[in-house]
Amino acid sequence: MFKSLLLLPLTLLLSACSLTQYSVTEQQINDYLASRAGFEKRLGIPGIMSSQIRLGEMKSHIGRSAPDKVDLDTAGDLVVASRMGQQSLKIRLTLRARPDYVPAQGAIYLKDLELLSVKTEPADVGAALTPLLPMFSLSLGQFLDETPVYRLNEQRSKNEALARDKVDGLKVEPGKLVIPFKLL
Repeated sequence: MFKSLLLLPLTLLLSACSLTQYSVTEQQINDYLASRAGFEKRLGIPGIMSSQIRLGEMKSHIGRSAPDKVDLDTAGDLVVASRMGQQSLKIRLTLRARPDYVPAQGAIYLKDLELLSVKTEPADVGAALTPLLPMFSLSLGQFLDETPVYRLNEQRSKNEALARDKVDGLKVEPGKLVIPFKLL
């Protein structure tokens, strides 16, 4: 009986913690991105080079390599045309951004995008993309400013409904984004 009296406050404390915050995991964000996010854009330098990039495969890594940041690995296809001809290749980008929660929309966006790395297949073509990298980075930054990486849904769970309206910031922890609730 003494053990159950000790366990009761601990159980109540743990229950209260789950009522004061909601966590969005990497897997939830990755599932959301897989079903809703895709990036396609035509970019170029008039008269010199043009490209069409299509990114579909996106995977998040939350708070693992940099505090308060989300890394995003994305892959897709790139077609580059120049005076010398046209080249199709596979491209993989690694990006880093700051997550931001917009309460009115119940959505999490990625802001202040940094392009960390670019890999292409075939690899020898990657250096020729250097003039296009600032445009890729700018276009992806605008896309992620306007496209949420996760949107809370009141039909999914009561905690998501509560999180949408009673938010007190956004915290980045390894593997998840924590949305604390306002208590009053």
